[in-house]
Amino acid sequence: MDNYRFSRTFLSDSGCVSCPRRWGLRLWVTVLAVSMLFCQVAGFRRRITDRTYVPLTPIILNTTASNYTYVTGETAILYCAVENLGTKTVTWRRANPSVILTVGLYTYFGDSRFQTQNVLHKDQWNLHIRNVSLDDQGRYECQVSTKARDIRRSFYLNVKEHTSTIHISGTTYVEKNQRLVLRCNASSDSYPQDDLDWFMNGHKVESSDTEGITITKSVAYRSQTIWSELVIAHARMQHAGTYICRTSDKLVTNIKVNILNAGKDNVKRGTEKSDKGLLFEDTKSQKESYSSPLTGSWTLIFGIIFCVLS
Repeated sequence: MDNYRFSRTFLSDSGCVSCPRRWGLRLWVTVLAVSMLFCQVAGFRRRITDRTYVPLTPIILNTTASNYTYVTGETAILYCAVENLGTKTVTWRRANPSVILTVGLYTYFGDSRFQTQNVLHKDQWNLHIRNVSLDDQGRYECQVSTKARDIRRSFYLNVKEHTSTIHISGTTYVEKNQRLVLRCNASSDSYPQDDLDWFMNGHKVESSDTEGITITKSVAYRSQTIWSELVIAHARMQHAGTYICRTSDKLVTNIKVNILNAGKDNVKRGTEKSDKGLLFEDTKSQKESYSSPLTGSWTLIFGIIFCVLS
């Protein structure tokens, strides 16, 4: 009994009276954690063995158009949406003649104008054709690389020739030191021209403060039209000639301008020379009117004398 008391007192003095309770709590927590982990692993294995895995098959969606029309010079884009692609790749090819253009993002065909761009959030593998031409018109195929090669969709690209019109207007006859105004506009069926240039007798005309020449330009993207106005504040004789308006696509039109020197070669009605001419003509007509009665009287006298003598 004394030994028991001594050992209890010793344990109390050493601070280990609560050791059995602490170790018991830790043991229960450990057992509970191991049990929960075992249940989770067992349940996961049961779910894996009960479910049969079926791989998803790639599908080319019909959410995009199959016919596209572009104008020469534009960048043509053919849209192909593919779902459940997985590890497969998308191949673009031309149907006739049968030519592989791109494989994934790699351009297989030896023409850098053809490129494939992947739009991740739309699952799209789109074929881009830069600077499209009439030779690019035809049928194309978007195909998923499988053994059967039966996952594909056909697209048709129609290419129209770029057409532009150009028109020039203005006064063809301008008096010296008067204002000369010429206007030119060019329109297109796809996009406006980049620029308009003016030429006079083969020489390029540019804005000049010393010469009094002003060229203004404006563009309307809605109507695909560009305008240019050429203004010469005081036209001189050297400004006469053929003016040409040329677009960036080398489409040209022209107009011929004549500068009139009214004080030298050309006489307008109401000027001094014109009034003198009119006064001379009036005097001449008055003389003729005065002489006509005298001529009639002498004729009558000679007629009477001839009758008496006969």
